[in-house]
Amino acid sequence: MNPTFEKLIPPAGTSIRCFDRSDINQPATWHYHPEFELTYVPGGTGTRFVGDSIESYSDHDLVLLGSNLPHHWSSDEYRGEVYDRHKALVLQFPPDLLGEHLRRSPEFSVVDGLLLRSQQGLHFSSDAAVRIGNIMAHMLDESPFDRLISLLRCLRDLATMRCRSLASESYSPQFQRRLQSRLHSVCRFIDEHLTDATLSQTMIADQAGMTPSAFCRFFRGATQRTVTRYINELRVGMASRLLIETDRSILDICLAVGFENSSNFNRRFRQFRNMSPREYRSRYRDVARRVAV
Repeated sequence: MNPTFEKLIPPAGTSIRCFDRSDINQPATWHYHPEFELTYVPGGTGTRFVGDSIESYSDHDLVLLGSNLPHHWSSDEYRGEVYDRHKALVLQFPPDLLGEHLRRSPEFSVVDGLLLRSQQGLHFSSDAAVRIGNIMAHMLDESPFDRLISLLRCLRDLATMRCRSLASESYSPQFQRRLQSRLHSVCRFIDEHLTDATLSQTMIADQAGMTPSAFCRFFRGATQRTVTRYINELRVGMASRLLIETDRSILDICLAVGFENSSNFNRRFRQFRNMSPREYRSRYRDVARRVAV
């Protein structure tokens, strides 16, 4: 079965996703994405699929996955269920986060070697897992800058630890490149027209050369979300940044990011941030004042 391409959306103001899988209500699938991924399972048992590797896992399982390497963890506790809510700390970051210049620098050579080897998936000892897992646990609540520093610490430490490859050296995943290219084109079109309040699923489907119903199935299968939800996530992320970084009025920000009215904006913002735009701005400004003291 071909793995599903997963489109990852980082939180507002950061390039790094760090979360506990048990908090994510999303179907567990055999999938891949361009982002590197570090997964730590503190406790439990199940089966881990990485490329052509199929192994059982248990407590303190730590794996670093390279870009576009298909993978899936199937816990025994949730076997056969649509949602696998087993606890696992997951850290994801894009390949270009560190930059080509940094990766080629002599100071970064050991980490660059680690990232290159991760294309087969790397499994680490339980002792290493506990050490790195503690760092990842703290990253859940860190600021974007501190999270980046912690990521570099994780990569530095991992580069000095013993590990073994999971997928065979001959493993070469066969992706549906045409569909992946189409999805990238669609996402780029959405990014370019995100602030246009008239942006619609029909308009995007036309751009993709698909009927609305076929496009709906294609997009949901590739991203695990509807196109409307995807657009709203991006708009709320843009609004979050403007609320923190500018003094523009909430109504002005609402219209600037593509929402047609404040009631829909407030409803969608609360859906993704669990608070109103006004509460969000106030909370982050309070944090900024405490840090400045």
